[in-house]
Amino acid sequence: MGATAERTAAKREFFARDMYVVAVDGWESGDPPPDRPDQPVLAAGAARLRVWPTDPRDGRHVPPPGDAPVICDVRGFSLANSGNRTLRAPKRSWKVDLDVPGGDDERVAGMSCLNLKAMYNDPSQMREAIAWRLFGEAGVPSSRHTYARFAVNGRYRGLFSVVEQVDKTFLAERFGPNRHGNLYKAYCGGIGCATLQHRTGADGADDGRAYLEPGGDDPTYRLRTNKDDTAANTYDDLATLIRSVDGVGLPGGDGRFTTDAFRDSVREVLDADAFLRWAGVNVLLGSWDNYFATPANYYLYNGGRPGAEHDFVAQPWFRFIPWDYDNCLGVDYVGTRWAYTDLLDWPGNTVEYGRRNSGGRRSRIPLVEHLLANPDFRLYYLDHLEFLLDTSFSPTAVLARLAPGASGGLWDRVRHAAYLESDTPHGAPFTGRQFTNDEVYRAGCDQWELRHADAHIEGIYHYVRMRYDSARAQLAELRRTHPRGGSGATFAAAPAPEPARI
Repeated sequence: MGATAERTAAKREFFARDMYVVAVDGWESGDPPPDRPDQPVLAAGAARLRVWPTDPRDGRHVPPPGDAPVICDVRGFSLANSGNRTLRAPKRSWKVDLDVPGGDDERVAGMSCLNLKAMYNDPSQMREAIAWRLFGEAGVPSSRHTYARFAVNGRYRGLFSVVEQVDKTFLAERFGPNRHGNLYKAYCGGIGCATLQHRTGADGADDGRAYLEPGGDDPTYRLRTNKDDTAANTYDDLATLIRSVDGVGLPGGDGRFTTDAFRDSVREVLDADAFLRWAGVNVLLGSWDNYFATPANYYLYNGGRPGAEHDFVAQPWFRFIPWDYDNCLGVDYVGTRWAYTDLLDWPGNTVEYGRRNSGGRRSRIPLVEHLLANPDFRLYYLDHLEFLLDTSFSPTAVLARLAPGASGGLWDRVRHAAYLESDTPHGAPFTGRQFTNDEVYRAGCDQWELRHADAHIEGIYHYVRMRYDSARAQLAELRRTHPRGGSGATFAAAPAPEPARI
């Protein structure tokens, strides 16, 4: 078995387990560093990182390894805050990085990084687990997920999501020989948010320079790979994708998006079917903090087509990779009922979000708007969306995954570690989590809605019922002109994640 295959097997086994303990001991400052985004602090002195699996039902804060194997035991690592909303929150998200100067090339199940997400917005502690599972089943290139109890110097810091990092090992597993391409992370930066709207440079040039902020201190599209490769880091491949999405050079005005020529030009540079499957899952989840309302918090990966991996800049082929799913399944801060989003007119549901965050504008998301204007892309999207409603996004299917009040479901998996963050049902958690144990119970087990500060949070099951009913009603109307099965596509009864190509 080759090195890539070994890492793949190790990662699959890692994320198949229900829970881990991630323990940092000997951290000299007593606490991880505050308020230092993208400025990792190296472990020093006797600092040590260990990771081992644990039983999620164990009633101890930090169960010792016991008979469980310690799968990582290193002294070379760094810690950094991650995420915007949790940057200065009492319970922060953390990134543990093993790929540090002077490190000993250790890995956790083949991974050089652990993302510990605080789930700060989610009283149920289950939203990300549901979202990542749905993306994997839909064949969308996406991260895996599990849980961990995090401790620093013996102090329990709480329950965290562990979300697989999108990095070189992720690319190698998903895309095999095409793993050496350009990976972009989308932000709101120097040229605005990552809308994928067409631009030209200050000199009128229609190439990659239009998508690079002058000075480069706050790029909107941040290249994560090939940064020092002058042949690959021109952003010209990104410019090619955006020209295709905007139909640059095609005749017909706004009508150009309905044509076969537009459809074919997009398929030349984008895995459009995988993107449309992401779109279907995302609109049902009501996840807005990505390429929906923000738009940011996603990745684009150009590895070229299979068999043409060395020509990925001149002949790009992009994959859309989702990221950051704590704000979904009924989490709202702006007074919007995301469960009732129009299946075709996404920007129409972002008016209130735009009023508060974007100067009153609806979101501008041509990758969704233009593709859904095309009849062939629209039929595929609607057929897959209806398949999701028939299978994994039905209220019955989601409730079975939650299994509130029963053993074996997500609620049983998270409740013990979540309850251990506070000593009383109604007292403030000592970990800094913003929800009391009673609120965790009401949201996660009883599926009640919560109003907390500026947040309105639906119970997951109740959100799914509203979204399901709304989507069914919209589809019934759309089927008058968009017949079921019109795309000719078929979907497996139990879709599997995209297989690795090693």
